[in-house]
Amino acid sequence: MIASPPQSNRRRWIRQMLIGLGLAVAFWLLSSYAVAYRFTRRLHAIRPEPVPSITWGTVESFRLSTPDGEELGAWYVEGRPTKPLNAETHNVSARTAGGAPVVLLLHGHGGNRGNCLRRGELVTSWGCSAMMISLRAHGDSTGDFDDIGYSARHDVVSAVDWIEKNHPNRPVVIWGQSMGAAAAVFAAKELGERVHGYILECPYQDLRTAVRNRTEFFLPTGLDRLAFAGLLTVSPLVIPDYEKISPLEAIGDVPSSTPVLILAGSLDRRARPEEARALYNRVQSHAQLVIVEEADHMQLMRADSAACRKTVQEFLTKCRVQFALEADQRRRH
Repeated sequence: MIASPPQSNRRRWIRQMLIGLGLAVAFWLLSSYAVAYRFTRRLHAIRPEPVPSITWGTVESFRLSTPDGEELGAWYVEGRPTKPLNAETHNVSARTAGGAPVVLLLHGHGGNRGNCLRRGELVTSWGCSAMMISLRAHGDSTGDFDDIGYSARHDVVSAVDWIEKNHPNRPVVIWGQSMGAAAAVFAAKELGERVHGYILECPYQDLRTAVRNRTEFFLPTGLDRLAFAGLLTVSPLVIPDYEKISPLEAIGDVPSSTPVLILAGSLDRRARPEEARALYNRVQSHAQLVIVEEADHMQLMRADSAACRKTVQEFLTKCRVQFALEADQRRRH
């Protein structure tokens, strides 16, 4: 028989195991904190965003101030002239048949307002005007903390304030991509009926699900679960409002009179189609859900440009008609 090791050796072995386990846990938590901290801070230093040279309009460049002290870079492009709504067809008076929407375009995580130029060109070709802002902690806007759209709700409200002041009596539609869609939804409670339509492109359901999707997307099986558990553990230290970051909850604040268009890609693994369906189910009485086949995250236009354009154009026309009808009702009463 092999003799059992002396008691002192066994204790030393147990002590070494516990120390090793403690060091492993400490490394796991510290590395999780480092990753979480890095991805909730701006990815790039503040850098200039020169006014682009475009052929489809004239860019008005300016800065916006938010109530909590951030400064945002912004562009505005007036839409191309179009015929007003046919008053008889849409049952509105000639007086309210004009007024094409101003579309506020919001970029995704890590982007800036330059990423919205293609959509800006699209909406202006339909007679709408386009406003593009770089959300806080992005582009040439100030701010370092990036909570994936939650604090950026203040940016959205400030942009709508500017539109109402400078272009009154026109419907406002917000078109947000991914994080921009979340920022739009988070602003809905404060904005109420001041916004006349929401286009939510590739929205995520909540921060927990968004983090889980990304660990699955970027890491091998097994390591993804370990990384997710670590990020979940340290999240309260990095994002105090972690539990509040849920577009699924916030979308319930969109008034029932405000139409919502939700666009998702069937191949999107970062904001999955089932998340878009969950959001749709909260507001289905005044919402439309379109899942674009063979489309990945924020690549919907590339996968099926014609169908996406048609859907968005019809939605903007719907918002414009509804705004004109409501304006007529207010005038008559």
